[in-house]
Amino acid sequence: MAEFSAPFTGSPITTQLQWSRMVRRAILDGVHADDASSTALKVTGSGTTTVTVAPGPATVNGFFYHLDAPKNLPVPANAGGAARVDYVILRADQTAKKVTAEYKTGGTAAPTLTQSETGVWEIPLAQCTVGAGSSVVTAANVIDKRYLASRPPVPGIPGARRPPEKNALLVEDSKLYAGDGAQWRWMATAGADDTTYTPVWTVNGGRTTINWGSGSLNYGRYQAFGRRVDLSIQLQPTGNPPAYEDPIEVSLPPGLPASSVHRALFTWLLGSENGEGSAGGVAVLYPTISTGRIARLQYPVSNGSATTSKPDMRNLLTNFPMNIRTGDVLTIDGSYWLA
Repeated sequence: MAEFSAPFTGSPITTQLQWSRMVRRAILDGVHADDASSTALKVTGSGTTTVTVAPGPATVNGFFYHLDAPKNLPVPANAGGAARVDYVILRADQTAKKVTAEYKTGGTAAPTLTQSETGVWEIPLAQCTVGAGSSVVTAANVIDKRYLASRPPVPGIPGARRPPEKNALLVEDSKLYAGDGAQWRWMATAGADDTTYTPVWTVNGGRTTINWGSGSLNYGRYQAFGRRVDLSIQLQPTGNPPAYEDPIEVSLPPGLPASSVHRALFTWLLGSENGEGSAGGVAVLYPTISTGRIARLQYPVSNGSATTSKPDMRNLLTNFPMNIRTGDVLTIDGSYWLA
């Protein structure tokens, strides 16, 4: 058994394989380019017996490569009776101790890339199709196959951001931004993973807890996306609580209070297994009452059936308009904005 670690004083990196093993985990294979519009190491065909690789840098198996002028590669003649599919590649060869751009012939399918950790490692730049009996590659017969490799996400300081490099990622105060070359565009904000909690049901302004019965099914499920929380609550009582005269209230997920300036709306549905039908309406988070719980479950009513009748909303109680008890299912679903 042998253990190796480096670089330390007295334990330097002494072989190219050691270097490759260290660097290739930090720097991905690919052409150093920000997006597909870059011409770095792009291959073109012009209807001649050569294809051209444009200048540019790349990393192959941990080894750096840079081409400072266009390189023409000869196209071997296709003596077969069918079109041949070839590759233009970058080849890192640890025996030859260099990285080079090469033309690699295939067959009816593209050639297999060689990727040996200790020997030759190849990545594609382009796929070229050569007609039967031909050694010519036209522009239309070249398909861009470059792997692109750019920078990892970088941290930022509000008010002191670096220029917005195209397709670069910036992380700032738990927010992720993507550069488009002109500005940093917001993509996402850290939130909370999908998880559950036990809702607390109350009346009397949150001061009295409702007992739905031992063993009742009572769970909430939520996930936060940036400043928005998606929430679903389900209740299946196993008992019959007292007939409270105050509206039913239910707590939000712990540690995720609602915004004090936004009145959030949810939908609710109560299905009865006790012959009392079903009802539904809107659950309202009134920030003036509480930012930690849904304060009202309301349903629409009217003061008559005439065209002059006025609509109204009533609050759901434990015993009105239905007596909530064993066998009933109450579901609340919606989203709200965080404080």
